[in-house]
Amino acid sequence: MNRETRKPYAWVPTLYLSESLPFSAVMLISVIMFKEYGLSDGQITLYTGWLGLPWVIKPLWSPIIDGMRTKRWWILTTQFLMGTGLALVAFTLPATFWLQGSLALFMLIAFASATHDISA
Repeated sequence: MNRETRKPYAWVPTLYLSESLPFSAVMLISVIMFKEYGLSDGQITLYTGWLGLPWVIKPLWSPIIDGMRTKRWWILTTQFLMGTGLALVAFTLPATFWLQGSLALFMLIAFASATHDISA
């Protein structure tokens, strides 16, 4: 497909899928995973509450994102970070540091997802 025949709406399905998937992974899958690993409901609530912070601070974060680089650069970079982060979560689960590793990666995914939402 050459540049003249590309349509802007070709990005729409991937953008909205990329917005919903990481949010679901961070806010839903992490809860199920933490429960299966034996964390208490209070701990799960605390951790997922902190993981939701990047979506809350999007209005503060957006002027920085809008002023730096192009939207396409942000979209491609954040999609790469989200995919890599989700893959790395799987590698932290059998380790002894699974909680710290998965929390750090879920936070990376959350910030990448919030940044992706801003740039899309």
